[in-house]
Amino acid sequence: MPLLVASTDHSPITHVLPHPLHENPIVSVPVGEGDIPALNIFDGRYDFFITNHLMMSLVGAVTVVLVFAYVASRVRAKGQGLEAFKTRGRVAQLFETMCSFIRDEVARPNLGHLTDKYIYYIWTIFFFILFCNVIGLIPIGYIMQSFTGNTAYSHWGGTATGNLSLNAILALGSFFAILFIGIRETGAKTFFLHFNPIGWDDPKMLLIGIPLYALEWIGLIIKCVVLAMRLFGTMMAGHLVIAAFVGLVFTAAEFSHALGYGVELSVIGGGIVLTLLELFICFLQAFIFTFLTVLFIAMTAVHHDDHHEEEHPFSDESQMDIDKLIDPKRLGPLVHE
Repeated sequence: MPLLVASTDHSPITHVLPHPLHENPIVSVPVGEGDIPALNIFDGRYDFFITNHLMMSLVGAVTVVLVFAYVASRVRAKGQGLEAFKTRGRVAQLFETMCSFIRDEVARPNLGHLTDKYIYYIWTIFFFILFCNVIGLIPIGYIMQSFTGNTAYSHWGGTATGNLSLNAILALGSFFAILFIGIRETGAKTFFLHFNPIGWDDPKMLLIGIPLYALEWIGLIIKCVVLAMRLFGTMMAGHLVIAAFVGLVFTAAEFSHALGYGVELSVIGGGIVLTLLELFICFLQAFIFTFLTVLFIAMTAVHHDDHHEEEHPFSDESQMDIDKLIDPKRLGPLVHE
C-alpha cells in the first residue's frame, strides 16, 4: 500500500479541508500555465486525486443503499392479515416515519398529484445529504490513527457536503430535475412561456418581456447556486467552529500546561454542545435542500389550480388513523398498490 499523504501541519483547521489519500495523481492533464488552487491546478497541470471528501461521498452513497435495502426487507408485506403490513424493527420504523414525513409534509403539499411520481428522487437527495452530513461527524481518521499510530490517517473521513464540488453536483441535479419535470409535466412550450409572466402577444411589451425572460432564467440559476453555497457554507462553518474551539487547547498549552488542561476541560464540555448542535444542523440542512428543491420543481411543474382540487375523502391528508382499519396497507406508508 502506498504511503498515505499527510500535511506536516496537523492543526485542527486543516482537517476541514480536502486531502489526497495517495501520493501520485490518478490523472494529470496539462491545462496551460499558472496556478488555480481552487481547481487543483498547479504549474499548469490538473492533478486528480482520490480525496477524503470524495471517499466519504462514496461511503455515504453505499450506506444509503445498504440501509434502505434492509429497511425495504422489513417494510415489505409478509404473512397474512394485519400483521403482514406491520413494519418490523425500530430502525425500519424510524426510516419509514422519516420517508412518510418527507412525502406527506414536504412533497405532497407542493407537488400534489405528482408526489408519488417523483418521490423517489426526493427521498434520494434527502437521505444522501443526511447520511453524508451525519457520517462526517464521526472522527474516522482519528479512530484509524489511534489503532495504527500513523498520523497520515488523521485526514481520512470528513464531511462530503463540506466540499463545494459535491454540492455543485447536487445543485446541478436539482436544476436538471426542475427542467426535466417541468417540461415533462407542462410541455416544452408552456414551460418556456412560464418564464415570461407578461407573455409574447403584445409586440410593445417585448422591451420589458425579453429582459424579464432573461432575469427569470438567471433567477433560476441563482436559486440552484444558492442551494450549493448554503449547504457548503453551513457544513464548513460548523466544522471550522469546532476545529477553532479545539485549537484553543493547543494555543493555551504553549503558555502553560496547567492552562492547557483547564482550557481542555472547557473545550470538552463546549465541544459536546457544539457537536449536538451540528447534529441538528445536519438534519436541518438536508431538510432545507430537499424542501427548496421540491419548491422550485413545483413552481414550474405544478399548475396553480392543482392545489384547489378537492381531496379524496379517503386520502391520507383528510383521514385520521381510523382509515388504517379500512385499508390495512396504510399501516406501511412505503407500501403502494
